[in-house]
Amino acid sequence: MYVKIILLLLSFSLASCVTTPAVDDTKTYFSDQELIAAGATQLMGSDIVGAFAGNTLYGRYVDHTNAEQNPDANRWVEFVSGDGRVAYYDFTQLVQGTWQIRTNLICFNYQFEIPQPENCFVVYGLGDRHFFVSTRQQTTGDVVTTVLGRKNGNAAGLELE
Repeated sequence: MYVKIILLLLSFSLASCVTTPAVDDTKTYFSDQELIAAGATQLMGSDIVGAFAGNTLYGRYVDHTNAEQNPDANRWVEFVSGDGRVAYYDFTQLVQGTWQIRTNLICFNYQFEIPQPENCFVVYGLGDRHFFVSTRQQTTGDVVTTVLGRKNGNAAGLELE
């Protein structure tokens, strides 16, 4: 009995020595390779749904032309409904659209005045942040946007059609 207690205490003390790498919330990641090197993991289909469906996402686009990112620029907010609709607001216009999972990608189709092709992204998670990585031929592997936070429901009250 005494030996079991000692082993239990020893296992607790050893477990407390294990640490997870700290995530630098101020760092901007520009590529999937940087994310992987930092310990990010790719989200699979059902994990993507679990992370985003029914939530309001708050994010910032990555400016690949500038190493110093302005924390107040390129912000957006989006409600991702559980039924496949989205309401996206970039602080200049509110745009309606749809989303769906295709294998392990999240794909968005927005109703802009000038039609645009569907955008699909690989999603990585690191700490409490998520990163959308481009799958387009010209920009494959580039981090397009960072999800900085999320709230349950339509927290921003975005009109959803």
